[in-house]
Amino acid sequence: MPIRPENRSRYPANWPEIRERIRARSGNRCEWCGVPNGAVGYRQADGVFVFMPRALREAGYKAGDTVACNDGTSLKIIRIVLTVAHVHDHRPEACDDDNLAHLCQRCHLRHDVDHHKQTAYATRRARLAVGDLFDTASTPPQ
Repeated sequence: MPIRPENRSRYPANWPEIRERIRARSGNRCEWCGVPNGAVGYRQADGVFVFMPRALREAGYKAGDTVACNDGTSLKIIRIVLTVAHVHDHRPEACDDDNLAHLCQRCHLRHDVDHHKQTAYATRRARLAVGDLFDTASTPPQ
């Protein structure tokens, strides 16, 4: 996942070297599900990645396209993008190798789901608090 601009300064100066070391360790594959970086295909309902069949490639399908199936369902063609995830301690400063993993989008998002819920909640609360400052209906009469 991209580094948020407000967190960029919290990463160590040698982050590019750390990131490359983790990528090399993984063999450029997701360390949890094994899918290779840059692979093009689709996910089955159970999450298993399927490389794009030759027939679809020859038909001109590419990542981002949706393929209609005969049974009325559809498949979203995706390109796997691996990122380095903080797996135990989410703080950007926590860059020990045992806290980092090279993960695909699916594994990274599934791992971070609780963390994302917490940050989304905090963001909504902060927005509500700012809104209260300017809400004339909630301002006590003078």
